[in-house]
Order: sequence, then structure tokens, then C-alpha cells
Amino acid sequence: MKIKLVSTILIFFITSNYIFSQDINQVVKLPKLTVEQKWETAEGNLVYFVISGISYAKSKGETPEDYGAWTGTIGCPYWQSMDSMSPAKFVQEISANKQQFRGFQMEILEAKKTFVKGRMKGYGNDLVTMYNMGGVTEDDYTRFFNKKWETIARCVGFEYMQEKDGDWVYFTVSEKK
Repeated sequence: MKIKLVSTILIFFITSNYIFSQDINQVVKLPKLTVEQKWETAEGNLVYFVISGISYAKSKGETPEDYGAWTGTIGCPYWQSMDSMSPAKFVQEISANKQQFRGFQMEILEAKKTFVKGRMKGYGNDLVTMYNMGGVTEDDYTRFFNKKWETIARCVGFEYMQEKDGDWVYFTVSEKK
């Protein structure tokens, strides 16, 4: 009887120890990203969400342009709230928006009071191709942004036109005629 009791107690302690040892707190070390790593993550997240939106629109039988017009319409009140909007200020705001991409470049080719012509590249296009997600192409991504900027420009009284040539997107922002 004593052997059974001792054996039962021993088995109980061994089993309890095993079961409770499974619940020992683990130390989870969280990453401490450098500014460069944060920037890379932010770029990737932004491109991911644009790709996701375009892919969702396409899954509903819509186009990248449909999604671009929708996002432009949502952003319209913000753009309308800016003081002293001009074609030059509009282009400056696009540049400020796109500078979140490390490889972004914008050049002004010609500027007058009523219009600005320029070109830009490096705002996530390469990531679209690299990610290769959701059936979204770099062309889809470019067309999305074209329609987004066109819609926003229209809501603040301007026209926006762009065309792609190689890596560069050439654009014109002008007062409506």
C-alpha cells in the first residue's frame, strides 16, 4: 500500500512538473528597427496596400483607374483645405508625398504660373514587380496613380496628365482652360 501511495505521489509530481513546465513564460524580444529599416518597412507596407486595393478592384471587375478615382475622391477634402493652391504647390505636394520612397526622384522641366511640367520615378514601381502579388502589374500601379492625381487635381481646379516613358513618368499640372 505504501509503495502504491509513494508511486502515485511520485507520478503526480513528475506529471505535474512536466505539465506546468510547458507554461513557463518565454521572453519575446521585440525588434528595434533602424531608421533605414523603418523606411524600408513603410515603403513596403504602402506598396502592399496599393497593390491590395488594385487587386481587390480587379477582383470586382473594376480597373486600377476606378480604384485611383475612388482614392482621389476620398483625398479631395484634404487637398481642398490647403491654402494658396497653384500648379506649383500641387506638384510640391506630390513630391512631398512621394519622398517617402528612398529612390524617388522628381525633376521640374518647365514651370509657369499656369502650369508645371516635370517627370518622376522611383515611387514603389520596382516593389510591385518584386512582390508579384494579386495579379497587379507595374502598369496597373502607374495607371492607378495617374487616375488618383488626375482626380485630386480636378477637385482643386487643375488638370493632371501623365505618360510613362521608360522608368520616368512625365506629367503636366495646369489650370483648367
